[in-house]
Amino acid sequence: MATSVRQEIYKRRRVKTRHELLNILSQCSDVQTLQLLWALNVLQTDMPPDLRRYLRYPDSAAKAQIGDKAFALKWEIESLILLLLSTPKTTENVIPERYFEFDTACILLNLYKKAEEAENKILITDKTVIAEMQRYAHKQFLWQRAFLEPERLYRYYYVYGQGRCAEYFQQQNGLTMEEFALACVGLYLKMLQVAWEPVPGLGEVKQLRPEIIDLTMKIICKDLVELRTETALRINQVADKFSSKLSYLPSSLRHFPIISSKNHGNRIISPLPQLIMLRATSGLYYDLASGPQSLIEEANDRFEQYGKELIEARYPRFKVSREMTFGPKKARLKTPDLLLFDNEEIKVVFECKATKLTFAAQFADNQYAEATTAFDQIAKGMSQLWKFFCRARRGVYSEETVRPDAYGVILTMDNWFNLEDTQLPELRKKAEALVADEPGISPEDMREVVFCSIEQLDDVLAVSSEDEFLDTLRKSQLPEHRGWALPVVRNPGWALDLQKKPYPFDVANILPLWKAVSR
Repeated sequence: MATSVRQEIYKRRRVKTRHELLNILSQCSDVQTLQLLWALNVLQTDMPPDLRRYLRYPDSAAKAQIGDKAFALKWEIESLILLLLSTPKTTENVIPERYFEFDTACILLNLYKKAEEAENKILITDKTVIAEMQRYAHKQFLWQRAFLEPERLYRYYYVYGQGRCAEYFQQQNGLTMEEFALACVGLYLKMLQVAWEPVPGLGEVKQLRPEIIDLTMKIICKDLVELRTETALRINQVADKFSSKLSYLPSSLRHFPIISSKNHGNRIISPLPQLIMLRATSGLYYDLASGPQSLIEEANDRFEQYGKELIEARYPRFKVSREMTFGPKKARLKTPDLLLFDNEEIKVVFECKATKLTFAAQFADNQYAEATTAFDQIAKGMSQLWKFFCRARRGVYSEETVRPDAYGVILTMDNWFNLEDTQLPELRKKAEALVADEPGISPEDMREVVFCSIEQLDDVLAVSSEDEFLDTLRKSQLPEHRGWALPVVRNPGWALDLQKKPYPFDVANILPLWKAVSR
């Protein structure tokens, strides 16, 4: 009885707090509120501009770091903006002067937090808390990394920005991927400085065509009226399916990080400029996904090659081979995608999967069911590793020595986070079905594998020697590290002060004009 009464109280509180939040947002000016939240966001970046004409704030807010009371969490700002853009308007009822006050942003964010917490009282239970932690990881970890960094640019343009992928992008958009990348860098830096300003030019970068800014804007910018429609549509499509979760809203800003307004002199704002660089890197997938499947296949091939080159550049002691064929001429078999050799022995085997997680796959209650095809690719990778271990043990693969305790790694392009207690049972079941007809397969072949993104892999490579890397893989198999991300296994609690080695590649090798704009 007490439980049902408590649940009824939670439901009423959820309705009340949500109504309070949306009612206030319905009375807010989009133009002014976007500027307010933009100012709050850039105030708490590494190098904030002079914000005196945009925002009045206490010193504690300017110096705040994540964890401080005055720090505004970026993912909550993003969610608040999405709700602002998807809420129908009533009569504007906020005094214009209030849009320049730090306290106004605090009120809006605290209303959001209050509504989110009320909703979580209903949606999060003892049974769902582990899955909820993974969803929170998808939501938050993105915002805890640098957006403009050479590693990110090099990796995504190596994989997506060459060959037929680059040709397709240019045919569709009228500018090269390099021009798009550099225009986005310029827009990102400019949008950190100003809000609701005219579209900027290229400055003194004479090597770039003047028209690339307008061409780039066609890809990453949307008018405020149109963006409101699109944002509401995206949210309404998943609202019922995800029980209207305020924590997990599909983000139109990640597709269109710049907003223009015909009603505001065609001026533009990027309320979260960081998302310009997200769109210019991992967002390239959106531009290629609409094309022939051969584009993604080509990108997958370059992903494997990038993994090989990265490991060998970081670790001269290791040799990494791409996929090879072996076995009888009439029944040739294939190794996994990458084989890592150390002292003439294969010690690590990688299956590379560039499959991208959809919004549904990240945040649905049953993530496996929402993205069965994507998760089946991961299961297939597990089965391919297991088959190889079996074939090496039985001597079917005898070209090179494979260590009996060799590690298997599923290497992904994007972060999939913890798969241990959420999707892993389904993944293992699927993988076991895929190896059921493999002659002589045994439990020792069907060992635990490491799930790791290329970003996480390099986080470990950059602070480890060859032996430390192998030891990290060993530790990842221990029960106490079950479900841990590989960088955390390497440095639990970030307790060690590890020195990061320089990135081994030059962005200018992929984007030749990079030096012209980064001087």
